[in-house]
Order: sequence, then C-alpha cells, then structure tokens
Amino acid sequence: MSDTATQEFHLAEPALVCRWRLAGRHVPLLNRHMRALSQRSVAGKPLTTNMLGWVKQHIEWSLAEDVTVAADGVLMLVVDVEGQAAMSSGAYEPLADTSAGALAARAREARGEAAETGVAPEVLCTMRAGTLTIGAPAGEHLCGAMTFVRQLAETKGLAVAYEPDLGRVASGCAGVPFLVSDEHGVVGSLPSASRPVSDACGAQEGVLAAEVSSCRPVDADASEDMGPHGDASSDTAYIAFFGDAFETLRDRAR
Repeated sequence: MSDTATQEFHLAEPALVCRWRLAGRHVPLLNRHMRALSQRSVAGKPLTTNMLGWVKQHIEWSLAEDVTVAADGVLMLVVDVEGQAAMSSGAYEPLADTSAGALAARAREARGEAAETGVAPEVLCTMRAGTLTIGAPAGEHLCGAMTFVRQLAETKGLAVAYEPDLGRVASGCAGVPFLVSDEHGVVGSLPSASRPVSDACGAQEGVLAAEVSSCRPVDADASEDMGPHGDASSDTAYIAFFGDAFETLRDRAR
C-alpha cells in the first residue's frame, strides 16, 4: 500500500481499521462513512472532532490529487490505541470465497468488531417476501454501506427487520442471505442484475433522493417481479438491485 500522508510517528497497536471502496480516487459513500465513523469508539472513547475533521479534509482535499492512490482501490484508515491515525490505499481485491459459510464467518468477525468499536463494517442480511432482515440488533449503529441498503429498501416499500442471531440469518431461515460491506458492497452467491442500472442513484451523498429516487432495474419483467410479497426470484432480484446501486454510485464517481 502507498501511504497517502506523510507521518512522523509510528502507529501503536491498531484499535480501529476502516476499509472504504474508492472510485476515481473518490469515496462514493463518504458522508455515510463519516457518520458511521463518528459513532465508533477507540478504547471506549469516541473519536475526537479534530480526528473526524482531519479524515474528511484529507479525503476531500488530498486524495483526488494523489497519483499514488489506486483510482479504484480501497482506502484504509487506521486508528491506534493512542488515538493516532494514518491513511493508506491499495488495490481492491474481490472476495475469493463468497460461499454462505465464508460470508457468515466474515459477519461473525464484524460482530466482534462492533462489540469493541460500536459499528460492524460488514453485516449479513437476508431477503424474503418483501422483508429485508439485517443481522444486527435493532437500534445498533450501522456502517455506511448498510444504511445505504436499508434506505434503498425503504424507498422500495420493503419492510425492514432486525435479527441479532447470526446463526438464524446464516441458515437461510429468514430468507436468501447476502453480505453488505463497506469495502465490497453487496456480496452473495447470486448473478448480478443487468447493468447499467437506469440513471439511478446519484453520486451526490447526503441527499437520499439524489441517491435512489430513480433506481429501477433495467429489466421490466424483473421490476414487475419485485412486488412487496414476491417469491424467491423477487428476493434475488432485490439483492441484485442493491448490488447494482453500489456499482452505479462508483460509475458516477469516476
């Protein structure tokens, strides 16, 4: 990885690591990531206002100008136990194993991170009969990618439920499982819907309508399938729709 900021210190033991997907040296979900970052903690203490300001300023002012940054890579923010931080970037690598077991294992690891820092960077979800079930306790702070998917679901008129029992979510009892990740977007053992999504989610963050107001699957038959009480095919179509929305945001950020 190439360091995007000159650091005059050596980081101590990492206490918090955030990995955010880049597109054209921009972070498409930056405002969502920043809100989630403000809800994280290190050693039981929230991140300072100065720290949050430094992160956003560095991304908005320096990242796009740094030719050493992989344009469509991953930005990594590390905060150590002493509250010092550094950012670096590297190439994006898709998950090698997207089996249900591997996705569940990642979600369990992320639950452990949520217990320490307050926010899980990846969440296992399911879709069934018009209900998006989020594998987390109700009221828990969610990562930026998960808030994006949740609001996409809400704009489609889908019900949103919470299930803290990851074993139930991973088993498929609550529907078709898939992973929502700050780094990888939507991941599941599913074919993606046709792309591109019609001039869908605007890349301007902070205004949901600009993100999702015109999101529609290209396939009209798929759109008709995705009723509020659909079958398994509509469940997978919704998951593909969520995944394509991430791709559209990245395309617009380039």
